[in-house]
Amino acid sequence: MKIKKNELLATFKADMKAADPLRQEMVTEVDKWRSEYDGAPYGNEEKGKSSFVSRDIKRQDEWQHASVKDPFVSQSDLVVCNPVTFEDRKAAEQNQLVLNYQFARQFDRYSFMTDVVKLSYAEGTVIVKTSWEYEDEEVEVPVPQFVIDPMTGQQLQVGEVLTKQLKVLVNRPHAEVCRIEDIYIDPTCRGDMSKAQFVIHRYETDLSTLRSAKKYKNLDKVSKSGSFTDTDYEATSDKLDDSITNFKFQDEPRKKVVMYEYWGFYDVEDTGIVKPIICSWIDDVIVQLEDNPYPDKEIPFLLLKKNARPFKLYGESDAELIGDNQKITTAIKRGIIDNMANSNNAQKGLKKASLDPLNKKRFLNGKNFEYNGNPTDFYEGGYNQLPSSVFDILTLLGNETESMLGVKSFSGGINGNNLGSTATAAKGALDAVSVRRMDIVRNISENLIKPLLRKWMAYNSEFLQEEEIIRLTNEEFVPIRRDDLKGKIDIQVEVATAEDSAAKAQELSFMLQTLGQQMNPDMLHLLMAQFFRLNKMPDLAKMIEEYQPQPDPVEQELRSLEIPKIKAEIAERVSRATENVTDKRLKEAKAVLEESKAKSLNSDTDLKDLEFLKKSSGEELQDRLTEKAFDKGLAGNTGN
Repeated sequence: MKIKKNELLATFKADMKAADPLRQEMVTEVDKWRSEYDGAPYGNEEKGKSSFVSRDIKRQDEWQHASVKDPFVSQSDLVVCNPVTFEDRKAAEQNQLVLNYQFARQFDRYSFMTDVVKLSYAEGTVIVKTSWEYEDEEVEVPVPQFVIDPMTGQQLQVGEVLTKQLKVLVNRPHAEVCRIEDIYIDPTCRGDMSKAQFVIHRYETDLSTLRSAKKYKNLDKVSKSGSFTDTDYEATSDKLDDSITNFKFQDEPRKKVVMYEYWGFYDVEDTGIVKPIICSWIDDVIVQLEDNPYPDKEIPFLLLKKNARPFKLYGESDAELIGDNQKITTAIKRGIIDNMANSNNAQKGLKKASLDPLNKKRFLNGKNFEYNGNPTDFYEGGYNQLPSSVFDILTLLGNETESMLGVKSFSGGINGNNLGSTATAAKGALDAVSVRRMDIVRNISENLIKPLLRKWMAYNSEFLQEEEIIRLTNEEFVPIRRDDLKGKIDIQVEVATAEDSAAKAQELSFMLQTLGQQMNPDMLHLLMAQFFRLNKMPDLAKMIEEYQPQPDPVEQELRSLEIPKIKAEIAERVSRATENVTDKRLKEAKAVLEESKAKSLNSDTDLKDLEFLKKSSGEELQDRLTEKAFDKGLAGNTGN
């Protein structure tokens, strides 16, 4: 059984009324902080005295505003997506490409970050609403018509027919900064926006815009009810806009109406289980009631708190820290102005009877004159002398203000004198400023930009067309498929202050100076590219990374001839080595031959020596006689 719409609307209005005291409490504080930020009069001004208000809070904001905003708007590759598992690597690459393109190209990030930084300083809380922008139109496209030739069986074009097709004009995520006065948040969330059961957004719109959106119903009842501009804002007592204007559109399509959007969780079907819904109404007419259209099924609001307080939904403005210092500075400066205003500066006096009527007239007209008496008869007034302690107190208050906010101004401001007049003391003071500024940047990154990009990533996976063509360069186009955007992705936002980038660039510069002559050229290119990237010159960094030196044609020809030369030299050396082996074997054989010849000669010599000895001793003759006798005896035995 479904709940009736009138009962549902009564419940939502009751929720808004219950959340209004918390909103009103914060609006009261914000109004006070905004007055101090803008330097509004305190109400104790007296007629005839100075009503000057020192704007120390706004001055400190302006000092730090640019440096805090710069990391988010100065680079095009702000987002780095890391995959949780190896299977998500492709999805991470696609998400990184899409998110960087959407945040840096399709989204007005400069105006967005300007509003975020200024509101965080002035009001202490920034509420951002995420959404998806879509716009299309029907266009007539000529479609060729074909017939089949019965003779050849081929298709022949016989003409064109105009066919209506849907052309997508806008299809992208969006984010807008909301006025804190227009947001009603569940008071039971105890400071955690993700635990809120509902958020109600109030804003002005017109019937023409609502009809163009094509998602609202019962708009004819709204137009007949006549509830335009002067509507009683129900549980609220403040205006929708701070600007005061009496201008009103007279035609019905452009007349302003007050829309209330209820984003939250409610049991609309009376099943005992809540579901994410959105309900929009104007006065007592519900114009939209449906399930939450976003794929994450979460409330599409993000909350950024500056100087967050535990268990508190809203943050604190800088006016809460230095508001008293601004009041003291205002009182001192008012006293200085009143003192100088009440002095007799530039007034002149003269002693009676020191001038006759003619010379007195010449004196008053600024002409030369004659007088009786001495120079002491004339008096010229001036400003009253102020004690030096006045300026000492102003300097003390300025230093205290800067130390609390961590802001370093051009006029001196924070210094290391209290820590000692050394370079280390000055470095410690500057490091404290950098740490404070980096903490502010990190707060914006972690609590606003990363959740915003995660919501955009979820929206992309549902609302992007089947294939979106993302322009990377003038020549390269990469198709992005919607299915590739799903996966467990860890988003990392690379932000760094100017001081961090300068410090890293200085370290790289020192490394290049010391190791540049001994470093590999490819490694040198990488360090140089990173150096220029830190100095906000991404185009030059990319050129260095992609630089390939063009070789000299003569040198290239010499190198091409050098290879055959080296091969020939190697072949010649191999041949020589083979020849040397052959020569070695030949020489070894010759050596053996010579050794044999030498042995033969030695044997012949020994034999000749032996024969000589035998001849000289008669042994040879005796051997011959014995031999002959032996031969005779052998012959006689043979005859018998």
